[in-house]
Amino acid sequence: MDMERRLSSVLGEFARTLLTDFPIQTILDHLVVRIVDVLPITSAGVTLIAPGSDPHYIAASDDSALRFEQLQSELGEGPCLAAYELGEAVAVPDLAHDDRFPLFSPRAIEEGLMAVFTFPLRHGDVRLGALDLYRTTAGPLNGEAMRSAQTLADVATAYLLNARAREDLRESSETAREKNSLHDDLTGLPNRALLVQRLDHAILRCRRSGKMVAILFADLDLFKTINDTFGHHIGDELLVAVAERLTALLRPGDTVARLSGDEFVILCEDIDHASQVEPIAARIEAALTEAFVLSSAEVQVSASIGIAFAGQGNHLPEKVLQEADMAMCQAKRRGGASHAALDLGQHRLARHRAGLKR
Repeated sequence: MDMERRLSSVLGEFARTLLTDFPIQTILDHLVVRIVDVLPITSAGVTLIAPGSDPHYIAASDDSALRFEQLQSELGEGPCLAAYELGEAVAVPDLAHDDRFPLFSPRAIEEGLMAVFTFPLRHGDVRLGALDLYRTTAGPLNGEAMRSAQTLADVATAYLLNARAREDLRESSETAREKNSLHDDLTGLPNRALLVQRLDHAILRCRRSGKMVAILFADLDLFKTINDTFGHHIGDELLVAVAERLTALLRPGDTVARLSGDEFVILCEDIDHASQVEPIAARIEAALTEAFVLSSAEVQVSASIGIAFAGQGNHLPEKVLQEADMAMCQAKRRGGASHAALDLGQHRLARHRAGLKR
């Protein structure tokens, strides 16, 4: 009855943690300490196992139990791994007279271990690891102790699965927050923050490679008119469609980003000469000139485009974007797209050719 009372106390403690945010390691640490209080054992340990990888969580009630857990992982053999693989309890009441673990048993006996009782942490087909009970004296555990140990292992499994689900949800939420902080909500394209990061890295690579990067700053013409005529939902559809077309034009390693509103920026890396950007700009113009068939309207747009280059100098990403934006604004004033070829290394700006807009 005393064991039943202690077991009930431990189960009650676990029940109170159901709605808490205890991490996996805390649950394991608590389990191995309390199970020594409940059962006639010397120490206890838990190892969580994932197929194809090293054990990623280990808990132990004392240093000797930790050594026995680590020893089984190091040798790739032992009652813990056997219980995990078989999905059922493994009892070794006398290590000196058991030949199932020829590597583990003699090493463990040298360190004072005489008996091991291992219980799988499992739920249906899901296997998490094993709970190991250690004794420094040989002899079996009685039926009540074996049943209590398996009950604790099963309860611990339920809480581990709950904790793992919380961790997975937290990680996915953090990943989503990180993605949202670096990507445009509407189009999914990189936003300004991510574009600046990539541009900064590209400029640093230019110093080693001797090549250039080009920024093409494209602003849709008369986008406000489309919003006013067809509604903002059509405007949003158009922005998504523009993002898809621009993405399809990219070379491997290039980036298209949406800064705000109807402003898109294409980052082209590994440019040997400014003339390489001309066909890219022409493809952008041709792609945007083709009509966009949306859910309830067909629209045609054009874009004003400004271009800036960066290469071997100490270029600041925001400065390069600003120069490309200035070139785009000049194209707007001229009534059509133009290129602005910027050589920041020589502090020279040469604007040329208007007339990309139809």
